[in-house]
Amino acid sequence: MLIGLALLAIGVALLGYVVTARQPTPADGPSAFNKLKSSAPGPRVPHSGPAAVEPEEFGDMDETLVMRVHSSLSNAVLDPLSEQKILPATPVEVVPARSDAKVIVAYEEEAEEEERTSPQARILVTASGDTDRGQRRKANDDSLLVLPDHGLFAVADGMGGYAGGSVASCLAVEALKQAFEHDSFQAELRSASPIPRRGSELASSIMQAHQAVFNAARASQEHSKMGTTLVAARFSPNKQRVYIGHVGDSRCYRFRRGGLRQLTCDQTMGTIGLKGPHADDLLQAVGVTANLTIDLIVDKPQAGDIYLLCSDGLNKMVSDRQIQQTLANQRDLEAAVYGLIELANDAGGKDNVTVILVRVLDRALHDIVTIPSPPPEAKGWSKLPNLASDDSCGSNDETVVGQLPSELALLNVAPANDKTHS
Repeated sequence: MLIGLALLAIGVALLGYVVTARQPTPADGPSAFNKLKSSAPGPRVPHSGPAAVEPEEFGDMDETLVMRVHSSLSNAVLDPLSEQKILPATPVEVVPARSDAKVIVAYEEEAEEEERTSPQARILVTASGDTDRGQRRKANDDSLLVLPDHGLFAVADGMGGYAGGSVASCLAVEALKQAFEHDSFQAELRSASPIPRRGSELASSIMQAHQAVFNAARASQEHSKMGTTLVAARFSPNKQRVYIGHVGDSRCYRFRRGGLRQLTCDQTMGTIGLKGPHADDLLQAVGVTANLTIDLIVDKPQAGDIYLLCSDGLNKMVSDRQIQQTLANQRDLEAAVYGLIELANDAGGKDNVTVILVRVLDRALHDIVTIPSPPPEAKGWSKLPNLASDDSCGSNDETVVGQLPSELALLNVAPANDKTHS
């Protein structure tokens, strides 16, 4: 009898122990579900994985399984993420622009002859220029510079969308202006052949423009993708030379005795042999390319020559033959400028169009005959885009700077000056 009672007591004790052990603890019990429900009053997001079960579906399921599901959900949703699990953001490496630039020097015919500097000017130049938004673009991102006292003329075609393009082109021409007005040419240059001093100063000012745009782009997230093409001509009357610095696809033409010749070669992906839809993408741009290469063309201006500097909004819409006919038929520079812009707009005006025309005058003939010529302004002038404009470029308006394939980038390929244009 006593043995039976003892066995019964032991059984009851064991049963109580098992029931107690199978009850959920306060930390893992129904309060966890209450917290989970109260923390998500909106639609429930089902838990992924094999143990994804909605709370109201448990019913009479084994309590051990319910506890395992409770634990999985509470750990996944309620436990704070430890600091060890938070991965630091990977810093974005910004490739700095080199402090020097490579210059490729090319000479036009007759310009290679060594010529002494004359004590008096052999040529005079007069210029006219303007820029237009075109028919399709919402804003004008082009800038131009006319600085007669220094014989300097430039066109910049900005890119980057929104206000970036206009800021880039404005910074570029302003940097050129400051360099010449303050006689400050600080950039270092690399070249396989000697660079004439006046050409070196022009290339240095272009490099300073590059640094100005590059630094401004890195200082502002809004303008981080901005850049600009740039073509600039510096006339040296006493040496009867013109030095043409060039980056991108803005162009310089020379009109001589009825014939038109393109002096610059577009720096596009097509110049290194790439074909297809990206062949017209820029190979280089001021403020964008880390290792900048500047084309420097040296020419010998002759009396009667007209030099044309333009953004690609002109040559995309107007053929070389139309440009040649306009310059041949219209002797007034201002009328010729607006005639070329009108031709581009009449053809569709898909881009901003900027035109500068520089006519070369014979100094001796000018003194004798006194050819009518408007007096240059003392400090020159520039025409910049309206930076406060609310209009902006859309995605279709953005100019693309092409990305070289890795195997070509390692070769440090630079475009060569094309002498085949006529």
